[in-house]
Amino acid sequence: AVPRWKPLRHASEKEIVLYAHYQGLDYVSTECVYAPHAYRGHARTLLKDLEATRSSTVAALGHSGRRLEVATMVATKSLGRC
Repeated sequence: AVPRWKPLRHASEKEIVLYAHYQGLDYVSTECVYAPHAYRGHARTLLKDLEATRSSTVAALGHSGRRLEVATMVATKSLGRC
């Protein structure tokens, strides 16, 4: 396995866009055409509601997720294009 370095992992989407803007980096700001019907919108709404109640919710979930083991067949599955 190749170790990955994710310096912006804990930054919010808004902070990442601002960083890209001020650094003069190219970024795509258009939403996927399938996004309005995607299930992740429900999950995102749930996370925002939880974070409104307790600000450390997303960070705690990320920490818990990094401790979970993922089955090999899931970890090696290739993803399609949007």
